[in-house]
Amino acid sequence: MIEILTNRLMIVPCSLDIAKSLVFHRKELEKRSPIEIPSYWPTSVVRGFIPYYIESMERMEKEEKDLDCGFWLIILYEQKKIIGDLLMKGKPEKEGEVELSYHIDGDNVDETIAYEAIDAFIDWLTYQQAVKKIIMECEVEHQQTIKLYNKLGFICKKKDGNFLTWEIQKKGE
Repeated sequence: MIEILTNRLMIVPCSLDIAKSLVFHRKELEKRSPIEIPSYWPTSVVRGFIPYYIESMERMEKEEKDLDCGFWLIILYEQKKIIGDLLMKGKPEKEGEVELSYHIDGDNVDETIAYEAIDAFIDWLTYQQAVKKIIMECEVEHQQTIKLYNKLGFICKKKDGNFLTWEIQKKGE
């Protein structure tokens, strides 16, 4: 299993078993898991995504194909607690482009955690040969996210209504 480790975090792909348990056996999962699963997690966006993720994982296992999306857990290592997630929407297209989104519980962690998580994940992604460009979005009024994307080296490429589209390219591309 892939693990991305930082000073404070462990970022791991969500297994099919965990995804199914989140949907069908949440209370049992909470009791048995060595990692704390907070009541606020996952967000409504991720809850809506999980059935698609389960279906994709099951199809991948049957057809022995690559997964066309990614759902990663962000775990605060010392506290053994899930604090957020990363979603990779689709596998890299022909041009090597991947769309990424994230959620981190801002009430229980400091703002440097988001930077640490996304930076580590981007480092891992850009070492994957097929990934050349990463795209993220945010709303115009989310000043903290805009500051984070700037700090990470993203460049704002497009404004569409209330949404901004940000890109970062693999070095040398």
